[in-house]
Amino acid sequence: MRKTTFGCLIQFFASMLVLSIFLMPGLSFSWSSQAKCDDIANRGYLNVLTINLLFSEFKDRESRLETIAEFIAEQSSDPIDVILLQEVVGGSFAGTPNSGLDLKNLLAARNLYYNFSFKLANGVPGVLSVGNGILSRCEILYTLSQTLPFVTEEPFDAFNIPLRRNVMMSRIKVPGFSQINVYNTHLCAYCDPADRFEQAKVLMTFMKYVEKLIHGDNPIILGGDFNTDLNFSGDIPVYNLITNNGFIDTYGISNGCVGISCCSKPVDLGCTFAADSNPYAVDLFTHQPESPERIDYIFIKGDNLITNKSIVIFNASPDWVSDHSAVLSTIGPQ
Repeated sequence: MRKTTFGCLIQFFASMLVLSIFLMPGLSFSWSSQAKCDDIANRGYLNVLTINLLFSEFKDRESRLETIAEFIAEQSSDPIDVILLQEVVGGSFAGTPNSGLDLKNLLAARNLYYNFSFKLANGVPGVLSVGNGILSRCEILYTLSQTLPFVTEEPFDAFNIPLRRNVMMSRIKVPGFSQINVYNTHLCAYCDPADRFEQAKVLMTFMKYVEKLIHGDNPIILGGDFNTDLNFSGDIPVYNLITNNGFIDTYGISNGCVGISCCSKPVDLGCTFAADSNPYAVDLFTHQPESPERIDYIFIKGDNLITNKSIVIFNASPDWVSDHSAVLSTIGPQ
């Protein structure tokens, strides 16, 4: 969520978040299934999707997840192999143990099987919590995570919310690729750009540390909601930090807009937040549509990795599933 409706959840959720700072330093879990991805070796590439699920809209969450699951099922002849999820919600207040598991189960009901790993970011488990998740058709060997610098976010004047953000890494075993390290993150939204840059620096430090621990030159996928809009000069340092460390912007390189916004008009196909008057991306007070932005990315790094195609989906009526659209990138060896 970037600038979307909090409604009556704000005060309750803020208090839960404050409690979580002291009570729950890092809940996580993983869930294995009969997922298999042997077809990737013959196909020769991975399909990777990232989507912010929008934690705050509870009443229609099930139908939104159904739309995502149905789209993924429609791609079964060319499967989506890895799905990065942000704003995975859970708890009695949300009406579900975990929305990432809900999506996993909806896919299983369509005979599409995924392994799932999850890392808590904020909230009190069992009551209301939000975190990041990774769904993978391939085996998840293990998952690590790092808390990013704690900042206070201000969604509107004089209302500050302390939020914990993190980055998670799942190492997956992929036929034809050996093993790939997949990182998923969600940087602060209603914060000073300098704070977001500090989070990005810790993100990069964590990645470098993990890569040194693991023997070999590992292919890397980094995706998520970076809340980094290249139309805004204050956000450019985050993007440059990532790309200057050898990462390729899959959508940018595939669509000829590396280093620029790819989203300067509401009709631009690169917009991932508030695209084309997304009905979920409405200002709480003015009730006016938010401005379109490209803030969701999939980056890759590795001598043998290239991107063949990258598109934005769920970016037009009637396929809205969040205030965000999703990025879907095809990634293969050279």
